[in-house]
Amino acid sequence: MKSFVICEKKETLLIMRLAGIGGVQVKDDEQLKYHIDEALNDDKIGIIMISENLYKGHSTYIMEKKLLENEKLIIQIPEPEGLQDKDYIMNHIRNSIGIKL
Repeated sequence: MKSFVICEKKETLLIMRLAGIGGVQVKDDEQLKYHIDEALNDDKIGIIMISENLYKGHSTYIMEKKLLENEKLIIQIPEPEGLQDKDYIMNHIRNSIGIKL
């Protein structure tokens, strides 16, 4: 299984390509939804990485896809500037296990 990145900044795409991960740079909502659907239908892709800004802006759509798709992992990745939400990991753990650390 391979990974695939969907981002809006060319730097993110370049970094991922240097690491051997394919992907696309999107500029609008239609492109994002098209590429998410294409990645979900590709049997070779196991992990779909979506940049933080795109993830936040389309969280409802992405969560629907996550709930319907059980075989692929859809994750949020930071842009080159780093995570905007500094408590993202702690919030994710709290929401996942229900325990405040």
